[in-house]
Amino acid sequence: MVRFRTATARSAAAYKKVAAEHPPQAIDSEQERRYWMGVLNRLMTKPEEELSDAEAVYGRTIALLIEAFEKSRASLPKLAPAEVLVELLSAHNLRQKDLVDIFGSEAAVSYAVNGERNLTVEQIKGLAEKFHVSVAAFF
Repeated sequence: MVRFRTATARSAAAYKKVAAEHPPQAIDSEQERRYWMGVLNRLMTKPEEELSDAEAVYGRTIALLIEAFEKSRASLPKLAPAEVLVELLSAHNLRQKDLVDIFGSEAAVSYAVNGERNLTVEQIKGLAEKFHVSVAAFF
């Protein structure tokens, strides 16, 4: 795979000439993504030693636009509130007893973590504040 290098002497004129036929722009649809993949693939078929600095920068720009589009369309799996809570505890190196201030007792935390009881609005607010996440993470 061609590795697009960062140009050290970025010539605006050379870049404009390379980008003139297909000016980079935000990608808003799967059809546009396929188009830009074609443009990028044509650049990548060129031997790396023949790739000018302007072409390398152009290719890197297109790759970043494609990556941004793909990330914007990636969906995370929907987790149950208990699964979200378990992941947050793990990510923050906390134990169930560290949430007693929100739940009132270790038993209540245990029920929530095991999915045996639904979270209350107040618990969700407390968890969102403690972990710096949106309350939507628990719905």
